[in-house]
Parts: sequence; structure tokens; C-alpha cells
Amino acid sequence: MSLLFVEAFGQLFRGANLEGMILEDEEDLYSVFRARAELMGWSTTSARRPLLWGMNDAELTAGNDSSRIGWVQVGPEVGDSEANRVPAASARVPSAPVLGRGYTTLGVRQRAGEPAVLLPPLIQCLDDALGRFGVVEFYGLQVTAKFLRPSTGPYGDLGDALNWFNTTPKGRADALIAFDQELLGGHTEAELVASLQRMNTGSFEFGPVVAVPEQHSVKAGVEAPLRSVAPAQSGLGVAVTLPEWTASAAAWALAIVIDKARASAPDVANFAVRVVRV
Repeated sequence: MSLLFVEAFGQLFRGANLEGMILEDEEDLYSVFRARAELMGWSTTSARRPLLWGMNDAELTAGNDSSRIGWVQVGPEVGDSEANRVPAASARVPSAPVLGRGYTTLGVRQRAGEPAVLLPPLIQCLDDALGRFGVVEFYGLQVTAKFLRPSTGPYGDLGDALNWFNTTPKGRADALIAFDQELLGGHTEAELVASLQRMNTGSFEFGPVVAVPEQHSVKAGVEAPLRSVAPAQSGLGVAVTLPEWTASAAAWALAIVIDKARASAPDVANFAVRVVRV
């Protein structure tokens, strides 16, 4: 099963003067995130419309002596069913029940969503949900992916979203994107930057390759899948200038980096990527 684990780092201010904020004994991040996803049509517990992701877990961690303020884990293997290759008649076996899913057949499976497509709404949903518990000032996001299916991208239509950032006031934000070696799939950081610079990225500017300070490198979260496996790192990352420092802009930058990396190495199934404001 494919997994996406997203962590938000920063501060969550929950002073007594913040009227209308949700108390943790009333709701938790899981319920609020799931409700926001339902409202926006990004995810649902019913079969009424296609899904972008399936909900696994979420937790508010602000105030736990860490800069991480919350995390969410989802499964991208959702959506409409598609035909699977059916084994030859001699190799077929009877369909078997699947726990929690009723009965299914060997000839049908669900499509797996691509992280580059899911991340913008997924990260926006996390930011919206955290904002119901206080005022969010985030400085970084990390995405950990596990067990992904081969990429069917690249998704050039990510560029269609650039108009959203064209009306941003002249307030630029410098950031750093760090990743583990698995994302590159044998390619170099310079090759990744070159592929980004060949694109029309609008008001987003990528490059050059820069050294990543230890405090900004990717790290395995305590709850992350396969957390015992430490990410292999080269100590290098990509500088990026964003049109604004928002969840939407940070998510778009992460999505396009992942999209270009998986276009060059489509079989990469596990990686971690982090964006940090500098």
C-alpha cells in the first residue's frame, strides 16, 4: 500500500484571546482534517465521488518540545477502479474477501494517485486544519513517500496553477528544498536543477544547487513508515525563490520537484523531501 506522510514545522499560537479556535478536547486534527477534505471534495468516506486520497491518521503535536506542529498520513491508492491484468485461465484463483473492503475480484484494482498531483490540496488541507486550532506560522514541510507505484508522469499541467500566484504582491520568499538520495534515482542534484530550469515555473525560481545545513536536512519522523531506515543524504539541495511564503506556494514547489525527479526515475518508490524557509 502506498503511503504519504506530511509533517508541518513551525509554531501554533493558541492564546486565550483567539476566539473561535477549536479546543483539543472537542475535536482532534484527524477529525478536522477529514472534515475539511470531505467539504472540499478532496477525500470522502462514501463512494459518491472520486477520491484524491484515503485517510489513515493525523495528530496535532504543537507544544511537544518540538518544532513540528502536526502531521497527517494518507494513502493515495484510491479513486475509480480500473481493469487489472487477469491471469491466464489456468492460473486463476477464486476471489477472496479483503478485510474491511467487502469482496473484490482479481481483475479490478484502484488507481494510485501521483504525489505531484495530490500534494497541493493535501498540504493546503493540512494547513487549513491546523488553522482551526490556532494561528499557524510554519517554516517548513516534509513529505515522506513509501511503496509508491511507478510514475505515469510528468504532469505538465501543474503549470496551469501558476496564474494563482500572478497577483501576489511583490513579496518574495527564499527557501531550500532538501531530499534524500533515493529521490534522485541515480541522477545528480545538478541534473534535477537543470530539468527544473527548462520549465516555465512562472514566479518560482529554482537553483542553484546549495549545501544543506544539518538542521534543514530530511529526517525520519517518529511515526513515519519504516522510520528505522535513516534517509541517505548527499548534503546538497536546491535553492528556490517563491512568490510568497504560503502553504500553497510551498506545496507547488515540492510537487514540481517530485514530478521532475520521478519523470527521470519513475520506479523510485521511497523518498523524503523537505522545504524550509531560509
